[in-house]
Amino acid sequence: MLAFTAWRPPPTQGPFGRDFEAYYAAGAVWDAGGDPWSRAIWSVERTIPGVAAARDELLPYVGPAAALPLFGALARLPFALAVRLWTGLLAAALGALVVIALVLSGTPGVRVRLGAVALALFAGPTTSDLGLGQAALLSAGGIAVALFAYERRALVPAALATLVAAMQPNLALALAARLRDARALGATALGFAAFAGLTLLAAPDVVTYLRRLVAHGAAERFVAIQYTPAALAWDAGAPAATASAAGLACAVAALIAVVLVTVRARLRPLESTLLALAALPFAVPFFHEHDFVVELLPLVMLGVRARGAARVWAGIAAVLVLAEAFGLAQRPGAQAAILAQGLAVATAFVALGSGRVQRADLAPFAALALLALVAVPLAQRAPAPIWPDALGPAYRAPANADASTVWADEQRAAGLTAQQPLWGALRALPLLGCLALGTALVLAAREREPA
Repeated sequence: MLAFTAWRPPPTQGPFGRDFEAYYAAGAVWDAGGDPWSRAIWSVERTIPGVAAARDELLPYVGPAAALPLFGALARLPFALAVRLWTGLLAAALGALVVIALVLSGTPGVRVRLGAVALALFAGPTTSDLGLGQAALLSAGGIAVALFAYERRALVPAALATLVAAMQPNLALALAARLRDARALGATALGFAAFAGLTLLAAPDVVTYLRRLVAHGAAERFVAIQYTPAALAWDAGAPAATASAAGLACAVAALIAVVLVTVRARLRPLESTLLALAALPFAVPFFHEHDFVVELLPLVMLGVRARGAARVWAGIAAVLVLAEAFGLAQRPGAQAAILAQGLAVATAFVALGSGRVQRADLAPFAALALLALVAVPLAQRAPAPIWPDALGPAYRAPANADASTVWADEQRAAGLTAQQPLWGALRALPLLGCLALGTALVLAAREREPA
């Protein structure tokens, strides 16, 4: 609890639910018949308490068009009430994820349940999701419910959960690994049809909508908040074209690896989907720190089930994925709090086990010690800025630029587009954690009883 009390750092600028600010503003603009992907959302954002209305700090909306009816409904409420309702929805999604992870793992006792709750609450991506009001948590809950419904052959619940998962399309892509039977295919088809219908309702000009998403993706491709191989290659000093090619090569390699490992290790449908979740950061062009919340599902399940070498790799993965390594550089005053959260994550992961202390249970603590010895010095050598704190008080966006161009200019002005190898090294740690997670999933599958 020290991370949230005595060692809690000063808050960053802006309102609670900073990302929800963009969802809310986009919903309000859409309600009024405007373009939610344009700079028109600033006219709403600047009225929200906590936003610096005197300077431009536009936060663009890049969510799917299918979500706009929901955000439009929330935008009819005062922001303070809307953000509370949204946070409650995210908390429910987190609860669903934890419960389903435990159900899919068997029937654990009270200690294990408490360990799962602690792991979820102290995870860096969770605190980021809840603090920012990020839709990634809702998507992660949808993925968990969809997988549970697939296992129970419940067609309609699976379709609805797939639709919820698509609130963050880059995360929902992992469900493609589950499409190995007719019911899963049918549920996904229903969910996709609903998603397509809502998209056409909210954005009839689909071509223009897709062009704007591509433009925004290009604007943020190499920003320091991206955890993709392309962004890491950029930080290492690669030219833009080379970094993009490296990202594409990693995406193809990740896809091939998931398919080959699924076949050779004879993974069951659920197991192959968990492996796809571990591979996601390598396969998609858009992945932020809060998106790692999807890894909670396989980590909780491995924490309950894994033994031996699989447990060692899973414990290492838990700390590397769920501790905020890059946050050590972005928030030097929060380093003690981040390490305390890492200790809580390691302890909670051990609590998920059988109750008898195993040598494998030392792995997460060893990973945390390595994080402290390596990541903290790197962070101290290369402090990183935070948007919008790093924007000067007199910042003004280019007058005639579109929303994507403004966002790119803000990131440049804040210093987040610099090529800094140490930033890339810090952001590579959770990706290494995902490799450890994939290794643990394969080892655990080999150790289970044959079907």
